[in-house]
Amino acid sequence: MKKVLLVFVVLLLVCAGGVGLFVKLRSQPAMEKKTIANVQAAGSLKEHTKHFERKVYKVADNIYSAVGFGLANSIMIEGDDGLIIVDTMESLQEAREVLAEFRKISDKPIKAIIYTHNHTDHIFGAQAFAEGGEPEVYAHENLGYYVNRLVSKMKPIIGNRSMRMFGNFLDQEGLENDGIGPFLGIGPDRELGYIPPTQTFRDKMDVEVAGVKMELIYAPGETNDTIYVWLKGPRILMTGDNLYRSFPNLYTIRGTPYRSVKSWYQSVDIIRDLKPEIMVPSHGQPIFGAEKVYSIATDYRDAIQYVHDQGIRCVNMGMTPDQIVEQVHLPPHLAASPYLQEYYGKVSWSLRSLFDGNLGWFDGDSATLQPLSQKDNAQLMADLAGGKDKLQKEAQARFDNGQYQAALQLTGYVIALDPQNPDARGLRSQALIKMGEREENANARHYYLTEALEIRDDFVASTGDVKSSPEMVHRFPIEGFFELMAVGLDPVKSADLDMKVSIRFTDVGKDFTIHVRRGVAEIQPRLLDNPDILVKVDSKIWKEMLSGLRNPVTTMAGFDYEKGGTIAFAKFMKMFKTPAPKLAFEPAA
Repeated sequence: MKKVLLVFVVLLLVCAGGVGLFVKLRSQPAMEKKTIANVQAAGSLKEHTKHFERKVYKVADNIYSAVGFGLANSIMIEGDDGLIIVDTMESLQEAREVLAEFRKISDKPIKAIIYTHNHTDHIFGAQAFAEGGEPEVYAHENLGYYVNRLVSKMKPIIGNRSMRMFGNFLDQEGLENDGIGPFLGIGPDRELGYIPPTQTFRDKMDVEVAGVKMELIYAPGETNDTIYVWLKGPRILMTGDNLYRSFPNLYTIRGTPYRSVKSWYQSVDIIRDLKPEIMVPSHGQPIFGAEKVYSIATDYRDAIQYVHDQGIRCVNMGMTPDQIVEQVHLPPHLAASPYLQEYYGKVSWSLRSLFDGNLGWFDGDSATLQPLSQKDNAQLMADLAGGKDKLQKEAQARFDNGQYQAALQLTGYVIALDPQNPDARGLRSQALIKMGEREENANARHYYLTEALEIRDDFVASTGDVKSSPEMVHRFPIEGFFELMAVGLDPVKSADLDMKVSIRFTDVGKDFTIHVRRGVAEIQPRLLDNPDILVKVDSKIWKEMLSGLRNPVTTMAGFDYEKGGTIAFAKFMKMFKTPAPKLAFEPAA
């Protein structure tokens, strides 16, 4: 009876304030597909969809590439007595569909998996391909670090922005393609199954699996852990995401650390140096013929270097990012290449990232050192227009004249002054749809259209409850969970608090202390003297609770408390909340 009462009290605390990272604070719905009536797609983007026809391509007698089953490809290499899988799709569902197709070709056991890099669409279907066995898993030594960042401090916002960028809330009419593949299969109906590498390397590694000799080559580009798979005998090169049928994503609008533009084109030069007869990218169709591969790679690296060199030239001339994007455009011979159309990356985004990555946020204009607040700037615009109502009328006039970007910016000012203004929000949604319809870049299109839906249906896009297997959650380092807790601390509720909570993870011999000290959560990887609460718990149980795989109420009640108790611990944990997301254009609370 006492334990039942205790659980009830903890439940009241949870309902009153929310307990930490594992309570759903967002207002997002399940990831249901939503319709925008009669939405159109740019003709060139529709034509681009044909390149992602669902098909297994025979690259050579023993090599097959599955295209169109998800955002990325999965590649099968058949050896004497086993198979090698290069990249494993984004979820177990997509991976199983690909595996079923591969099994029509060969029933040999899968002896090795190779990750070309860490992105979701290349690693999270691995458990399906393992089929309960223990294949060797090869990757660059940096891959583990980047995978572990998935539970890091930036996880919430990157999840929100990714769902907009990839169009996961759009129905088939809205989602034409994802620029480098037909769709990204991530959502509450998907399960993730990652297997950590068993073999890693730094620069190069010679590998022989099932009689197949391969050289794994470090080639940083889209990521800092990208590798190529080189089969020297048949001269076949698998290039990951360093070259695909679109201008490269030198910057991605979902948000990442700076991508080295120079490293990217230098890694494309490796393709030219090796002179493969066949190139097998991890997005889109294989490319056959040494001359064709060389020509495409040359144009690709030249486009990247052109953006880098001319962008830096303009930076050194004192130009701001806005000025640079007006100045730098690909030369005609590169702009005409079918492999450099802006379906995925954009030159303008790349230039802005180049500026920030090399010089930081300050554009050199003194007026941007201490700009007006969002609200004050909006009030200035309203004053110049003759009032908020006239500002709204001007936004409508610009929309009626086909000036949709102007309408977006003007409605932003109105909403900054009157956040729930129905006319401004409705007009903004319409302008976003128009911007999306004429946009050839899939990422931009989806971002526009998804934000239009978010305004219309009053929600914020998120990944929802994507299912991770307990085994996968256990593999993430516990330090990442504490990092995410620290940036989720409520500064108001903790403003006057000075409290130490120590946690001893009995199964791994690790100790941590969270010292909340007036708005700051200091994380120490050890026990501190005289903690207010000392609790013992299995690290796997802790990770499962924070990942939403366990009920926090019953889980906390079952902890072993050497000092303090469940109620005090629950009150402490309710200060840690993954912040509820907002739409970027809306004023901050």
